[in-house]
Amino acid sequence: MKFTLTEIFIVLLTSFLFFIITFAQSERSKHKEEYTYFKNNLTQDILIKEDTTEIIPLQYKKSDLTRAVFGYLPFWEYFNSRNLIRYDLLTHIALFDFTVDSMGNVFNPYYWPWTDVINKAHLNGVKVILTAVNFESLQIKNILRNQTAKTNFFNQVKDKMLQYQFDGINVDFEDLKTEDRGSVLNNFMSELTEFIKFYKTDAEVSFAGPAINWGGWDLRGLVESCDYIFIMGYSFYGSWSSTTGASAPLSGGTYNINNVVNIQYSWATASAPEKLILGVPYYGEKWKTTTDLPHSSVTKYISSTRFKNDIDSVTYFGRLWATDNKVPWYRFQRGGEWHQVWYDDDSSLGLKYDLAESKNYRGIGMWALGYDGSKPHLWNEIERRYKPLSINNPSNSLNGINHFDLLQNYPNPFNPSTKIRFVIDSKWSTSEYVLLHIYDITGREVVKLVDGYLENGLHQIDFNIDMVDEKIMTSSVYFYRLSIGGKTLTKKMIYLK
Repeated sequence: MKFTLTEIFIVLLTSFLFFIITFAQSERSKHKEEYTYFKNNLTQDILIKEDTTEIIPLQYKKSDLTRAVFGYLPFWEYFNSRNLIRYDLLTHIALFDFTVDSMGNVFNPYYWPWTDVINKAHLNGVKVILTAVNFESLQIKNILRNQTAKTNFFNQVKDKMLQYQFDGINVDFEDLKTEDRGSVLNNFMSELTEFIKFYKTDAEVSFAGPAINWGGWDLRGLVESCDYIFIMGYSFYGSWSSTTGASAPLSGGTYNINNVVNIQYSWATASAPEKLILGVPYYGEKWKTTTDLPHSSVTKYISSTRFKNDIDSVTYFGRLWATDNKVPWYRFQRGGEWHQVWYDDDSSLGLKYDLAESKNYRGIGMWALGYDGSKPHLWNEIERRYKPLSINNPSNSLNGINHFDLLQNYPNPFNPSTKIRFVIDSKWSTSEYVLLHIYDITGREVVKLVDGYLENGLHQIDFNIDMVDEKIMTSSVYFYRLSIGGKTLTKKMIYLK
């Protein structure tokens, strides 16, 4: 069979482009991008502080959260965000970063020691994790393969763990050579795990794992080599992208979070879900674009954004919803040019949490703590999901409510279903007569969900549009109203077709 020169050229060009795209995607790391930027943009006179306060060990093992909640705290967020952290809603705080050089020497992060963070975490039952970081492939190769460097690294992280009362080690080695991603890395992690546990049996050893296996990774072996994997479920779009899109698309396109969970980590998802933490982004990405349409061509990458800013921006520019990626975004014009920002909020993150929960994952995590600032939305989503409501628990949202409470539905916006939760806390009887209705924006009743007596406690009602006439439910704002004992609470929700 003969091919024309044109056909041969097309095949070669396609292969070349596939190689370039695959290579480019495999090299992307939000951790590295931000690490490099902030390492180069901090003034040296504020990088070291004196603190002789005694560091205390973990005071108790937290048991009031139903899943692990693992957050990275990068050094550039230390000063501004350390007092905004909800330690009651964390199980792990990973201090980022302890840079590792090619010979295994481990260097403290800026502003060290973070005694205030460690002690506050330990007083709240939060495990403190040392994050060992290197993003240079040749340096990592030496750490993995050179026995002197490896032994030095093992000893130095062990010494820091014991000196500063760390409860575990998270290895964030990225941009590995293909030949180092399989058995070489997995054997290294197995040896590290055994070594660390010899000195501290309950210490946790974990790895910051890639979302996509672009080649060379033995993800099953990696999962088996340590206590758990923090899956970096983001950086699907960024500064390198030619079109706009989600940092962590739940669906749409070839690669997305569903693909990560069900294909990339298929063995662990099926056989060892307790060893997987799904990491999500608290940041977004901003571009200049050719049009105002979703997935528009990019003319210029501008910067990353933070949830704390995006949640305010959408109140001015308007919140849009990408039905393919299942994330919010917004757009605006400035100087005659279109700008787009794609980010995650409590609704889109909730959908990812749903997926992790459906697979019985160990938990969820975020890059990074502090990116939400003082905004409560993302903490509220975690609290609603992972901190069971109990009348006898003085630290939860039941404390101080008057008779009952209505929680925000999730996901929101929704299609085709959403969950509505409410709490009955009657101090005079064990049950109450409850009415729960949904109304459209004109006040017309769409459906009655509850009409009868319910016992005290937390209740969840699943609403699906199949429960009503499809013609009644159009894309719009709706209201759900809870009535108990002559008192009423109302919240709004959004249905998007």
